[in-house]
Amino acid sequence: MAELTTDTPGSASGDEGAAAVQYPLEVEYCEICTMPPEYCEYGPNPSKCYEWMKTNLPDCYTRLVERGVGGLTLADSKRQKRGGKAIRKIVHCETPKQIKVSTVVRGKKKHVTLIVGLKTFGIDLKKASKSFAQHFSCGSSVTGDDEIVIQGDVSDDVIDFIQGKWPEVDDDSISFTGAQKK
Repeated sequence: MAELTTDTPGSASGDEGAAAVQYPLEVEYCEICTMPPEYCEYGPNPSKCYEWMKTNLPDCYTRLVERGVGGLTLADSKRQKRGGKAIRKIVHCETPKQIKVSTVVRGKKKHVTLIVGLKTFGIDLKKASKSFAQHFSCGSSVTGDDEIVIQGDVSDDVIDFIQGKWPEVDDDSISFTGAQKK
């Protein structure tokens, strides 16, 4: 039977200066990112990993500090060391609260009604589309970011229905633009 040696590969079996490796290797893993400590800098939250490493694996932490892994120094600053995307602030533009109702001719005798702008009043478009379909007994769908298409020419009735269903929409904020060609 073959004998298991503990010498490093490429070293003579009689060298005393070579470090002996014991097999099987015992690798310690970080409890935060579940990777070996040498790879914590590539994990999702390296600062938490390093804090955990300071308390649970202090010898590994000092070894990583000596090598300068992940920009670690003894006086760790909160400034971002590695590249990445900065968090951008979302700028909300104040859009006018205006609902536009128009009819579009599809084919020769087919019409659809377009409603644009319900989202500016905070109305859920899927629920509004479903209520239009139930009330007018026709097909209705959300087609764009802020656009609902109702099958059929129901432009006159839809204005009254919107004002009755959602009282926050006043008469001045709904405009009928007429027939359009698509």
